[in-house]
Amino acid sequence: MIITEYKKAKNNQYELTLSNNTSIILYEETIIKRNLLINKNISQTELNLIIKENNKLEAYYITINYLNKKMRTEFEVKEYLLKKDYNKIIIDNTIAMLKKQGYIDDDKYINSYISDQYNLTNNGPDKIKYNLIKLGINESKIKINQDFNLKIRKIIDKKVNINNKLSTRALIINISHYLINLGYPMEMFQDYLEKIKTNDDKYIKVEYQQIYNKYKNKYDQNKLNLYIKDKLYQKGYDLDLINKTIKKEKK
Repeated sequence: MIITEYKKAKNNQYELTLSNNTSIILYEETIIKRNLLINKNISQTELNLIIKENNKLEAYYITINYLNKKMRTEFEVKEYLLKKDYNKIIIDNTIAMLKKQGYIDDDKYINSYISDQYNLTNNGPDKIKYNLIKLGINESKIKINQDFNLKIRKIIDKKVNINNKLSTRALIINISHYLINLGYPMEMFQDYLEKIKTNDDKYIKVEYQQIYNKYKNKYDQNKLNLYIKDKLYQKGYDLDLINKTIKKEKK
C-alpha cells in the first residue's frame, strides 16, 4: 500500500489516505517515528504495527486530557480506559508511564482528597474513607488524622438552632441520624448530644393543645388521652412529662 495523501486533523494528528481507498488517523509522533513522510510504501504487517503504536499514544494522550480536568486515582484511570475499549497491555503500559511521570499518584491523591473533604465539606471520617475506597484506594493506606470536634460542635449547634421546637429526644435522634449519614461514628459525638436540652415543658403544651383540638370531637376522653399520649411519645417526649401534661391540661 502507498500513502497517497496527508491531511491535517485535530490534536497533532493527520489523516493518511492509502492507495486501497482506506484512511487512518495517526499522531505526528507516529508518523515521524515510522518515517512515513519519506517511506510511503508500507505493507499490511507494518500498518498493523503502526496502528498498534498509535493506539498506545492515543491512550496516553486522552488520559492526559482526562487527568488535566482533575486528579484521578489509578483505579479511575483504569476504569476510564476500559470504557474506551483499550486492552489490558495498553492500559497497564499507559498507567505505568503516567505513574512514572507523576500524573498518577494515589498517595498524593489521598492527602489532597482528605484535606479538601475536611476543609470544604461537613463529611466525617467514615464517609471520607468510604468514598476513597470506592475510588479504588486500599483501606490500609487511608490515614485520617484531622480533629473533627469543632466541626461536630458547629453542626450540632446549627441543627439545634434550626430544630429548637423539637423535643429533646426527637432532636437528639434527628441530629444523631444526620451525623451518622455524614460519616461520623457515634462515639465522636455522643458526649455532645447528652448536653442537649430543649424546652420540653413549653413545647409539649403547644403540641398537646394542637392534638387535643384536632381530635377532641372524634374520641371519648379515655381514647383521646391514649391517642394524645401516643402522639406525644412519637414526637419524643418523656412519658412522665406526657402524663404530667395531660393531667395538668385536663384540669
